Amino acid sequence: MFTYIKLKNFMSFKDVTFDLKKGSKGAKNFIAVYGENGSGKSNFVSSIDLLRRSIDSFEEFVNKQKIAELAQERDWIKGLVETILGSNNILNLINSCRMAECDKETTLEYGFQTGGYEGYYVISFTERFTYEKLYYFTGKQKGVLFEIKSDHGEISAVFSGKLFKNKRTESEIEEEIEKYWGKHTFLSILNRERHEKNEQYIKDNYLSYVFDILDMLQGVTVHYKKTSYSGSEVRAGKPANILRRLDAGKIRAQHVSVLDRSERILRDFFTQAYADIKDVWYDRIYEEKGISYKLYVKKMIGGKIRTIGFQNESAGTQHILEIIHALLGAFCGVTVVYDEIDDGIHDLLLKNILESMMDDISGQLIITTHNTYMLESIDIKSAYVITVDYQGNKEVRCLDRYPRIQGTNNPRNMYLKGLFGGVPIVDSFDYDMILSELRNDGIDAEGGE
Repeated sequence: MFTYIKLKNFMSFKDVTFDLKKGSKGAKNFIAVYGENGSGKSNFVSSIDLLRRSIDSFEEFVNKQKIAELAQERDWIKGLVETILGSNNILNLINSCRMAECDKETTLEYGFQTGGYEGYYVISFTERFTYEKLYYFTGKQKGVLFEIKSDHGEISAVFSGKLFKNKRTESEIEEEIEKYWGKHTFLSILNRERHEKNEQYIKDNYLSYVFDILDMLQGVTVHYKKTSYSGSEVRAGKPANILRRLDAGKIRAQHVSVLDRSERILRDFFTQAYADIKDVWYDRIYEEKGISYKLYVKKMIGGKIRTIGFQNESAGTQHILEIIHALLGAFCGVTVVYDEIDDGIHDLLLKNILESMMDDISGQLIITTHNTYMLESIDIKSAYVITVDYQGNKEVRCLDRYPRIQGTNNPRNMYLKGLFGGVPIVDSFDYDMILSELRNDGIDAEGGE
């Protein structure tokens, strides 16, 4: 779980800190981030999305290289090879995350808690990664596990004496760093190492704590408005008791209990949340190598209960299925990040969904939202507001930092009145002036000329 996230020169953030700590230590289980349109809510989510992608980048690079080599061997067209190697390139991604017209390094620092201990991870970059550091528990005490930086193209790396269990492994990793670091992070190189070598090799040659951190970070699920990327979907079985897809898919026969559990959860939720939905179930086709499943509902329409495939439900109802899937991960100890969770859903319905499930979150749920109704029921320690001043400087504050809030005050009303910032306050639009300009250009207001 994340305890804090610091962003410097990252997209629209010059220097901000999201403090997600619960008291003196530990992390909050639920965080709701508010702010006006364009304040940077989605940029905050993209900082976590970047972390997830950076960890997988070297593994993806190696796999793409193999595909590209196969394409060349079979005389496939050159453009296809270039597309394979260039798509979702991590260097393209970090360049898109740089603050506009800024020559300084972009730096991201992620505070986290896992295994009962807290630590932090830092990456800096310009066109390439220029700095990386991991501070965590080393076995008996806290310390720096590694620190790598580039100075005028020269790479220097410092490792904890406990990170490697022998000099041969350290020497091999140093060679990988010389070849690939800067284009990829060290965590990404270690992640590839784990996938390439067997479990016993990793156990015999590395400090296990660094891979505990990788497990935690790769378990993070990010639902991003611009992209959708889920660690729990990519890494099968994490968490193990959740289907990869709730609407339709295929599982092995021995995992039928997971399908049964998901069916019960969806039936309980939808029949309580919707007056016209009377039942929810999976149609199952038993095959030689597994079970194909598809979600259906029995729904009251025109005085008669009718069977409908879930794919024919409204976009809002289908979006709720995505939210339930995300929340199930948070119930299983995973960190779930959801950008604009309220998109296409009635405010009161979303409020009720989150209210009913809040106490069951054992992991961490971080959302961005415009749903102000939740402010009436959630703990103010879980609500954050991004504010923007007239110079475009941004600040992130938790509502418990505002002394005006007292037991009898309604945080929602205070927020809507602009007492915390983070709401659009603009003059009325002068549409007469716009129409006048259109007419002056010879364009009729009805769209003709």
